[in-house]
Amino acid sequence: MPWVSAASFTTGPLGARTTSGYTMHLGREMEPQHGAMRVVVFEPNAANREGLLRGVDEVTGFHVVGESGSWDDCRWLVDAYLPELLIARTHIGQSGPKNSAGNITFPVVLGLRTKDDENLDCGFEVIDLPLNPKLLRAAMERVRTEIYRRKLDEISDLLRSYVNFSRGFHRYLTAIRVEEGESTEMPAENAMFMAADGNYVRLLTGTAVHEIRETMSGMTSKLDPEQFARVHRSFIVNRAYVTGVLRKEGAAWLYFSVMESRFRLDQTIARKWTAMGATTG
Repeated sequence: MPWVSAASFTTGPLGARTTSGYTMHLGREMEPQHGAMRVVVFEPNAANREGLLRGVDEVTGFHVVGESGSWDDCRWLVDAYLPELLIARTHIGQSGPKNSAGNITFPVVLGLRTKDDENLDCGFEVIDLPLNPKLLRAAMERVRTEIYRRKLDEISDLLRSYVNFSRGFHRYLTAIRVEEGESTEMPAENAMFMAADGNYVRLLTGTAVHEIRETMSGMTSKLDPEQFARVHRSFIVNRAYVTGVLRKEGAAWLYFSVMESRFRLDQTIARKWTAMGATTG
């Protein structure tokens, strides 16, 4: 298994360094598996460390990005590579990213213990040395489940933050960009109704007509449904300007309050409009 290292307290091709004669090995030359969980191994005993590396290699989905026999160097590895899993044999204080509750999320710590060692107070699980490969594989599978659980918690926190953050933004258009010689923005509430015109939509206010390049479906999705309603495949109306629905000669007509305009509605839309509180005659 080829490894990469470099000189004392200097950064090499993969960020490796050494400390006064002790070489700290970092990343392997082989490419890690796509989506593999990063692992740092801290074990002072070289023979135990080699056994751990072989054991981790036998478990799919994990990739050792560094190993060390010194805690100071191990901390450097953790800061540099942000592993999901730290395998360590010593009493350490854990530091790392925290979730919204203030709890440490990563790395998950798999502790190594000899008969003379104290339990690792921050370890997710502890296995005994000398190493039993079968017990290591079983522990790694439990660690995998725990990593997935913590990642799901992180995703939940991100989604919650996104929802809270996005509440401050307008979901629907409050202004519509129109071009009359130069580009200007018209308050959406000024549009009395909109009519399809090929690949364009015509916006009618009480005093002017504007034309923008947009489809009716696209415009409908951008407008607040509490304020605007698509009453026909070719028309969108501003509820604030509608006086009601008049049934006449077997048809339903939508009337406006400030101009001589009306739209013929099909029966389904007429029933929906009536249900939303519009008056009928």
